[in-house]
Amino acid sequence: MNADPRGRRIAVVADSLLEQLMPELRDQDYGNIQLPPAGLSPELAAEWLEQVAEHVQEFVRTGYCVVLADDGACGAALAPLALPQYAIQPPSTSRFVPET
Repeated sequence: MNADPRGRRIAVVADSLLEQLMPELRDQDYGNIQLPPAGLSPELAAEWLEQVAEHVQEFVRTGYCVVLADDGACGAALAPLALPQYAIQPPSTSRFVPET
């Protein structure tokens, strides 16, 4: 049986941030749960968030570290879970060369 490559870490990620954060999360051995995309009906988004909350509660119950990378669209719905905010790393400036 193989070890879980996620390192028992899960990031709950806003749809708008998922593509940007995937390489960083993968490099840090996080699994992820996607939050609902914009444009869903309120009913469907609520059902999606209910499922996310159930999954998160189970991960937390079983000892996983769970963090939130939110764009502000769904964070209020997940506030009762009191997830710590994932610290998004700023882009590196080492590639920029000042004009001379």
